[in-house]
Order: sequence, then C-alpha cells, then structure tokens
Amino acid sequence: MRKLSFGRRLFLGGAAVAIALPFFESLVPREARGQAAPVPKRFLGFFAPNGFDMADFRPTSATGQPLVLGPMMASLEPFKDHLLVLGALQNTHQDRPLGDHSGGIGSMLTNRTVVYDTEKMGGPSIDQLVAKQIGGTTKIASLSLAGEPGATDGSCDSGYRCSVGNHISFDTSGVPLPKLYDAGTIFDQLFKGFDPGASKADIARRNQDRKSVLDSVLTEATDLKAKLNAGDAAKLDQYLSAVRDVESRIDVASNGSCMPPTKMAGTLSDQQRHELLNQMVSLAFQCDITRVASIMWGNVTSNRNYAAIGAAGGHHDISHHGGNVDQIAKLKKIGKWEMDRLAHLLTTLKGLPDSDGRTVLDNTLIFYSSDISDGNAHNHDDMPVLLAGGGADFTMNRFVNYPNKPYFSDLFISIANAFGSNVTTFGEKGMAPLPGLKA
Repeated sequence: MRKLSFGRRLFLGGAAVAIALPFFESLVPREARGQAAPVPKRFLGFFAPNGFDMADFRPTSATGQPLVLGPMMASLEPFKDHLLVLGALQNTHQDRPLGDHSGGIGSMLTNRTVVYDTEKMGGPSIDQLVAKQIGGTTKIASLSLAGEPGATDGSCDSGYRCSVGNHISFDTSGVPLPKLYDAGTIFDQLFKGFDPGASKADIARRNQDRKSVLDSVLTEATDLKAKLNAGDAAKLDQYLSAVRDVESRIDVASNGSCMPPTKMAGTLSDQQRHELLNQMVSLAFQCDITRVASIMWGNVTSNRNYAAIGAAGGHHDISHHGGNVDQIAKLKKIGKWEMDRLAHLLTTLKGLPDSDGRTVLDNTLIFYSSDISDGNAHNHDDMPVLLAGGGADFTMNRFVNYPNKPYFSDLFISIANAFGSNVTTFGEKGMAPLPGLKA
C-alpha cells in the first residue's frame, strides 16, 4: 500500500493499477487523531431533459413549510430532510423564437443567453466556478458524465449548435467540456488511469488483457484489513464490494472507446445505466477522486423511449402533449421514474460513510433541474428546481416559492458562496444571493 497524506488520500496498488480508498481513522497516526482534518464538500449538477409535468412536480405544502410531496416524488419521502424545492425560478430567455431546448440547456448552469449558431457560451457554468474553488487538490478537478452519446458539432436544435445543446458544463471561457458516456472509459479514468492519446491498438490490447482491478490488489487489501479496526474493516469490505459491483457491469456497457460512441453499446437498460452513473460518481466523491461532477441524463430534445415503464414513444414527443390525457399520463410516469433514480442516487450517497462520521450525502449538494419547465409550453419560468443533500448551510425540508421569479444566477451566487467563493455576480442576471435558502 502507498499512502498520500494521512488526512485523506489512500491508495492500493502501484502505478499501473491504483484504487483510491475512503478515509480510515484507524490508519491516522495516533498523535494526529485529535486534529480535525477538513471534510471535503462536493457539488453535483444534474440535468433531466424536456421538463416535467409541473403540477405533479410541485410539492403541495405552502411556501416556507415542511415538504408535502406529491406522487411523482413518493420515493424521495425518506430524504425530505435532505431536500429543498424551489418554485418560480427562471433561467435565461433566449433570443430566438425556436431553439428553446438548446437555449435552456446552455443556460441551465450558466444563466447566460445562448447566442445562435455559436459553439460556446459567454462564461462558465456554476460547477466550474465551484471546481475552481474546491477542485484543485483532487485527481480530477471536475467530472462530466452523460446518459446518452451525442454529437459535438453541427446543428441540433433549430440552428443552435450541438456543442451547446449536448453539454451543460462550460469552462471559464465558455467552451463546452467533454462529457464521458462510455462506462469503461469512466471506470478507467476514475479507478485505473486514463490515456486519451491511446491508439486503437492500445485500447484493443487493454481490453483483451484487462484483469479485475480488485483482483490485482486483493492481497494488499487483505493485508490492509488486518491493520484496521472493526468499523474501518467493515467500511473497506463495503467499498470494495461496491467497486466490484460497478466493475462487473462495465463490459456490457462499454465498447472500449476513449471517446463517446456514436450509438449506445452493450445491453444496459436505461435504469441500469442511470444507476451505474449514480454509483460511479458516488464512489468518486467518497474517495476524493473529484469533488465536482455533472450528469447530463439526456441530450437536447432527447427522444428516449420509456416503453419499459409504460410510456412508449419518444420523451420529447410525449412532452408536447397538447393536452392529451394519455400523453400527460406518460409524462407523469417518466417524471416518477426520474425521481426514483434520484432516490437511488441519494440512497447510494447516504450509504457511504464520510471522514467526519456522517455520510457522503450530508456533505454533497445536488442541483437538479431541466432545460424547460413544461414541455408543451416551452417556458423558462417556474422551472423545476430541486436541491438535495447537504454541503451547504441551507435549511432543507421546505418548499420555497418566489413570486418575483428570480433567475437561476441568484441561486448560483448563493451556491458559490456556500463553497467558499466570494463572488457577488454570476451570469447575465445574477446580482445578489438568493434569499430564503436559510430559515
């Protein structure tokens, strides 16, 4: 085993294969155990496409009161103390009558106008501002994951560029950050190292010769376990089991490419793919591989077919329901499915112990939203906005409605401040922190 600073970073394995490990108190030098090591905070931006049935999304509780969740969010009931739902926020209105989806995607984490036929935004997304503040000491400053492969050039939505419509994370210059779709590539980058310059022959050889990451360090893990107290030994077993579970599901999802493939490879169902992303980002947080991540579940005008849950047809097509009760019923089913997957993510984070004796969920703030509000109306006001987890000094288990319809950027100022940034403006509209986040 090699050790990088007792306070946080522990690894098994050598240069070729290295597995980051959670914090183990029993390995901290005795003389240092009374010293409180800083507990990392994390941020996750999560995008779900095509909006929601907003009547089903909104809590039925009065503003400022404890959450009373509707049927769509039934699976989130156990997590109400980790939820804050915000009503009537808006993201940036766009400068053309069409392209609402690309416009909403580009502005979701930037709160900036998407300029027609351009390849970039006018500034960074909030995850990158947070990464600049807290991502400098981790292996990966920020991680961008995707639930669908997508084009990175050309036009994707009424003349708006795919480079914007298929990305939610943008660097300080507004350039879209590459997102990872291939499950094997994500796993390698997090747990084995990643060589973006590898040739096709190198990739084929790696896939042919790939051995279990865990098997290669099993002896070291056994030796390490003997040095741990009972609690830390159980934590090690839990963590290694979780990594093995993720690894065992990689091959069916991966085509071994170092770039997102042009079409889905393997046979993972949507639920399996979503939950695999949930697991990988959760483990990356627990092991301090990264503290900032984004998950873009669908691309611009995503037309994923949810026939498996009784909502046959393309998601985007269904969202243009035109008041048809059958289509609205399908939209509700899709919304509930998405909330169930969020519940799986929160369950996974809550099941991972953190270095302060709490859980990774307690030290992670999740911002969850979409490109538009109601898919049929294509409106950008009264957006679906949900904050989950901890990681910020916000008062949870509430629904807070904002009749003056403030912009996302005010919320992003508050989030940036919660992660140690002293910014007072953000995007095109943000001029002050959003009030009401603390009771």
